[in-house]
Amino acid sequence: MLTRLQLRDLVRALEDTRVLTIYHDARVTDPAMRHAWRPAIASALRPLRAGLRSERERAEFDRAAAFLNDPVPSLDGVWGAPGWVAFLSATGPLYTGELPVHPTTLAVWRDGPAIAPYVRALKQRRPVIVALVDSRSVRFYRYAWGALASLPDATIAVEPHREGSASPAVPRGISHPAPRSAVSSELTRRRRLASFQRLVAPMVQRLTELAGDDGWILIGGTREWARLAGDALPATLEPRALISTTLDHDAHDSDIERVAKRAASDLRSIHGEALVSELVERAGAEERGATGTPAVQRALRLHAVDQLVLSPWYTRLNEELAEDLVRAALMQGADIEVLSGRAALHLDDAAGGVAARLRFPTEHGPPGDDVTPSDDVAPPLPWTG
Repeated sequence: MLTRLQLRDLVRALEDTRVLTIYHDARVTDPAMRHAWRPAIASALRPLRAGLRSERERAEFDRAAAFLNDPVPSLDGVWGAPGWVAFLSATGPLYTGELPVHPTTLAVWRDGPAIAPYVRALKQRRPVIVALVDSRSVRFYRYAWGALASLPDATIAVEPHREGSASPAVPRGISHPAPRSAVSSELTRRRRLASFQRLVAPMVQRLTELAGDDGWILIGGTREWARLAGDALPATLEPRALISTTLDHDAHDSDIERVAKRAASDLRSIHGEALVSELVERAGAEERGATGTPAVQRALRLHAVDQLVLSPWYTRLNEELAEDLVRAALMQGADIEVLSGRAALHLDDAAGGVAARLRFPTEHGPPGDDVTPSDDVAPPLPWTG
């Protein structure tokens, strides 16, 4: 997939080029149906072409659409991926690629590519770093773009306690000595705790390196050691971490992938709800926050937006406007998030579906020359969040 910077460069390069954008949900369970995208796309193209006013533009549109009938690399070969996207012009394909999410099948004809649906897919770039912990080792995995990857070079282990080495002292009662089995169990536990304590520092260092500035963290493994590993995380990582009570140290890759996917969704929801609450509070205090379309438009005109947040409901009902807001934010180097789940509902209720974090406060005057969709915009196409 394109990175945010690559997407920005593409939008900038094509801002004066008429582009046919295609998004398709490639959800297929039967390989024999892998060409079913053709009639689905044809249905999306038909009303789009009917709305064109000039013969010249219809001819340009037809030339762009015709490239879908050519052997465009990756379109026929990605039926197993959740979805795909294509940016086409009258002179040829500009970009085609897989998507790690299921977009609604969509066709857009306008200057430059339609990127609002692509931004939703970009949230999948944020990895989940999985650490499976026991008393003497930590195994690391990365879940991103819908796939799990083992990180064999990122495994940490410590040597088990050896006979003859110093052992932690075990307290004994004076008048009532502990049974031999109890003493042995306590010795074993203390040795394991000593081994684990030697793991903590390198484990935290490796998690910090792998997660970077925005990666999620999922800790599983033996329950006691997973809990202790979570307790050892620094304050900078705690808000991005979840402790699993069901992900065993010897879990199969398919189980790790399933739990990591759910953890990513849960962490995004937690993060999103906190973000919306922060933006609403900032906007209410007339600080560095904006909620609602007019305030966000004003902030974008002033190049004050540091992060733009939208809901699927907002993008569905304001397709052209949402596209313009996303493009403006992208050109300003702002982060962009399309929220989902409870966070999206919170954004809809508290801010009308759109909000922004600002680099500096803006004056609260009339909206002025707000960005509005053109009069001849077709009705919004279906969208799934």
